[in-house]
Amino acid sequence: MVIGIMLGVAIIIGVDIANESASQAFNLSTAALTGRATHYISGGSQGLDEKVYFDLRRNGIPFPAAPVMIAYTSSPDLGGETLQVLGVDPFVEAPFRNYIIGQQGVPVGELTDFLVRPNSVLISKDKAEQHNLGLGSKIMIGYAGNSYPFTIVGLMQTEDALSRRALNEILLMDIATVQELTGKFGVLNRVDLILPEDAAISINELQDHLPVGVQVLPVESRDGVVKEMTQAFRVNLTALSVLAMVVALFLIYNTITFSVAKRRSLFGILRSLGVTKQEVFLMVIMEVLVIGVAGAVLGTILGILMGRGTVGLVTQTINDLFFVTTVRDIPIPLISLIKGNLLGVLATVVTAAFPAWEAVNIPPLSAISRSDFESKTRKVIPWIGLIGVFIILIGTAFFSIPTNSLIYSFAGAFAIVIGLAMLTPLVTIWLMSVSTLITRKVWGAIGRIAPREVVNSISRTSIAVAALMVAIAVTIGVSIMVNSFRHTVITWLDQILRGDIYISVPSANASQLDYPIDPEAISLLENWEGIERVDLLQTAVVGSPYGSIQISANNNPYNDLGLIYMSSDIPPDMIWNEVQQGAILISEPLANRLELPLRGAELALYTNQGLHTFPVVGIYFDYSSTQGTAILSLDMYQRYWQDENITGAALVLPPGSDLESVTQDLKTGLAGVQNLLIRPNQALRAEILEIFDRTFAITTALQVMTIFVAFVGVLSAMMALQLDKQRQLGILRAIGITGKQLWTLVILETGLMGLVAGLFAMPTGYILSLILIYIINRRSFGWTLQMQVELEPFIQAVVIAVGASFFKTRLLVLTMT
Repeated sequence: MVIGIMLGVAIIIGVDIANESASQAFNLSTAALTGRATHYISGGSQGLDEKVYFDLRRNGIPFPAAPVMIAYTSSPDLGGETLQVLGVDPFVEAPFRNYIIGQQGVPVGELTDFLVRPNSVLISKDKAEQHNLGLGSKIMIGYAGNSYPFTIVGLMQTEDALSRRALNEILLMDIATVQELTGKFGVLNRVDLILPEDAAISINELQDHLPVGVQVLPVESRDGVVKEMTQAFRVNLTALSVLAMVVALFLIYNTITFSVAKRRSLFGILRSLGVTKQEVFLMVIMEVLVIGVAGAVLGTILGILMGRGTVGLVTQTINDLFFVTTVRDIPIPLISLIKGNLLGVLATVVTAAFPAWEAVNIPPLSAISRSDFESKTRKVIPWIGLIGVFIILIGTAFFSIPTNSLIYSFAGAFAIVIGLAMLTPLVTIWLMSVSTLITRKVWGAIGRIAPREVVNSISRTSIAVAALMVAIAVTIGVSIMVNSFRHTVITWLDQILRGDIYISVPSANASQLDYPIDPEAISLLENWEGIERVDLLQTAVVGSPYGSIQISANNNPYNDLGLIYMSSDIPPDMIWNEVQQGAILISEPLANRLELPLRGAELALYTNQGLHTFPVVGIYFDYSSTQGTAILSLDMYQRYWQDENITGAALVLPPGSDLESVTQDLKTGLAGVQNLLIRPNQALRAEILEIFDRTFAITTALQVMTIFVAFVGVLSAMMALQLDKQRQLGILRAIGITGKQLWTLVILETGLMGLVAGLFAMPTGYILSLILIYIINRRSFGWTLQMQVELEPFIQAVVIAVGASFFKTRLLVLTMT
């Protein structure tokens, strides 16, 4: 029981630490860059013309304002990890961030070098000590595929431990230096503002003096969108960890039931001697409370170890799919430990209350008889089954609620799983009656006894079977979902990856093309011998009344051939012509997120010419972004946003070309221009699938832990069952049953229990996979997956269940011996 509680609490704490740490990392990253700003002025995806800031200063802006430049970079001299570059104007920084001006600010001498010395940078004092660097040290900083020499002219520090961690991942530069590094001369990312409490008036007045397409936005709007991006991912992890705790609760209930049942006669004697019901109940609950606290403490220790290992998986997935998080060294959140311990102890006590209440309400004489208890249990089994059916119907009703809330989705999924688990006693009894027809012919009398013994102890065997069944059903359901997802992604890749070689700039985020390709490299590609066609791509994030929208613009004349449409307003063969005339395409996740109609939709976007409404001529299936993407032609994008940058290129070669040879020639020929990622079709495909597999690594780990919890549950149930039958086993030995026959009897009992769990897990797992694919996944990420059912997960389910039972039998018999 202690092991079960420990594992359940450990999984809860481990996942919660990972989730909370990822959230804290994001908060620290954004707080370090935002400081005390309340609002900011945004110019959209192309940044903000610095003239806007100059005009605000000339007009005497009445509240603090500070220009900001942001970039992501890395340095081999600083560990090679992704770092945030923060470009600031030190003369106006004091109200926002105290890294330069303040009690612990940079000395005046170092600040002078920071302003007048080319390619100067400030880093944290801790970071410098970590890498044995100091004032005047030279470091190489990489950006957009190129490396540049910088000089450390100052060291930043802060007393606050959390801020110090965030500061470790920041490189501070003068705005002009960042503009030169990124090639964005005359451009700012934003202007931070600190507006008074009556900000509504100030915002309206300020907005009237800003150019078209420039907006004043609250800081929370930017941070809230980013947090929302990962919410579904984190909720899914939490739900899976809670499911492991549910399996642990089966174990706790089963163990407490055995503990109570083992002392039924003692309770009967105590009651006969005058001990009250309340005293017996309190005695049982206090015992369980002590055990629950012990399990929770051990679970906390194991959970911390799990959490530290899990943080890397969660952070890597967030970096791959959503946004860049640079803060890595996060202290263990106290709230995670408190939640895990409270949940573990509370769940233990509540679960134990049922058998404890049953113990105190049985008449003393009946409490001494074990057979009386089992007889009553079999009478209520049909009612338990009816309650299970009712809970399944309630769970199904949750799915009909018109909402995208994952709380209702998971509540429905849990209800259906619990309802099916409550049908386990009926299924077990029925399968035992069927199995007797086979076992008695093969094993004779032993074959008749084994199924009967499973039924005779149904109060405990059914709980153990239910725990194992739920764990294996989760494995089946998640495996089918992951396999279906992978199959869908592979099919999707076959459609969209029609080029032979793909070129982009190394980026901090695996799923986005953030940096522009050097125009000289583009010119070389377009004139490269042996290349039939060069398709250019520009990805950007633009503003809209709905928030930020990711767009993808390209000049591929056959772009529509790589898309599978969910719906369209016109015939598919005419769609790309309409796009080239000014219409757009949107992905299924974007349509779901904005709740746009399948036909006749429009999408308003802020362009350099003001707000423009684009007609949507088609909605296509896409799995590259959970937030969704809009596609338009490159000509239209450049017309409305005046952006000539190119972030990606797809090369089409003549049939029969040697891809590896051409790829190597391109790497050699472009090395002197820019450090680019040049990957043939198969290499890019393999990298995408690697990211996919990495994303589900934590899911697989949680599946294994859930099965292990169930494994412990069945082992404890079988040990309890055999210990409870010691007298019966002694009688069987006395009347002539040999040790080998006893071994066979125990193997048959556990094997039959494992077989029932495996067989019943098949339909349960399939139902769970339907819920995951068509309801939870769609509500979480907006993706429609193609169901891919294979026999392997079902075969594995039976093998794991029966194999685990045989293994437990070996441990059990050795223990009994």
